[in-house]
Amino acid sequence: MRIKKIRAKNMVEALRKVKDELGEEAVILDSGKIKENGLELYEVVAAVEEHEIENSIISETSSYSERGLSIYEDLRKDILEIKGALRELLQSNSKGLAVKLLKEGVPEEIVEKLEKSSQDLPQFVLSALKSKGVNPLSRLQVFVGEPGVGKTTSLFKLAFWYRVHKNSKVAILSVDNYKIGGKEQSQKLSNLLEIPFYQSDWEDFQKFQREFFSQYDFLLIDTPSLSKRFTIHDLYDLFKLYPFLRFYWVVRVTENAENMLKLWEDLKDLPVDGIILTFLDRLYSGYRLFWLLKEEIPAPLFGTTGERIPEDLEILEGKTLLGLFLRGIKDKVLE
Repeated sequence: MRIKKIRAKNMVEALRKVKDELGEEAVILDSGKIKENGLELYEVVAAVEEHEIENSIISETSSYSERGLSIYEDLRKDILEIKGALRELLQSNSKGLAVKLLKEGVPEEIVEKLEKSSQDLPQFVLSALKSKGVNPLSRLQVFVGEPGVGKTTSLFKLAFWYRVHKNSKVAILSVDNYKIGGKEQSQKLSNLLEIPFYQSDWEDFQKFQREFFSQYDFLLIDTPSLSKRFTIHDLYDLFKLYPFLRFYWVVRVTENAENMLKLWEDLKDLPVDGIILTFLDRLYSGYRLFWLLKEEIPAPLFGTTGERIPEDLEILEGKTLLGLFLRGIKDKVLE
């Protein structure tokens, strides 16, 4: 077997060289871009059995003499063959990428769309995010999430941001009567940031909701973590009582995508207006966020980047949001 590396300015030229030097029976083993003396070149590694080279030369010589094809016809066939080889090569590369994405936990639905798309990776991600749109911020925001996602501290960071950057009157209401030490923690943060804080339950909320709305531009409601004591069904019951509620889902970025998609299936019939991403400082691969590209999942709005309060909060939009999805991904362009 003869193996050869061939370099050229573009993939079409490289494949033409493969055919000229190794014949039509050559097999592409690998391909990619390289840099040589500051120039970007395409490199193709091809192989062919020695006897196939000889047969190819003999067959080609006799074929040309017998048929007497015109130069135009030869070139036309060459171009068609190169196109076919290029198509096969792209499909092969696409399958390799698909396997890689699936191993990273990217949902099959997203992988299939990516394979069919003519866009490069940044364009694909950006288009998917733009298609979601952004809901206007609700005055009454109910934050939900699993244990340990950093829901309470995220609320206070966000409340401070509303006050400083939107010059808004904002308060926090906690209806979490399960968390040990939760009230004390929230009261400390309230004193530190000078954010009004109330501890109550839903019955009292019903009594004082008009008063809340008359005093504040935004009311952020901290709920118990989703568990056996406070379930998805409880959220739906609340929505039946208060159909004006709007929910914000707090998600830890290190969580397993499959588990998050299962939780989304439970939440999707609620009016979830946005997502808050936490622990962004622990995100090492943007692939972990690709499940968020599913069409029906709302866009991430804010993200927390550390433990400092209130500093570690980012608005997730534009280049900042795109950068999260591409974090740690070396091959940002699909070839």
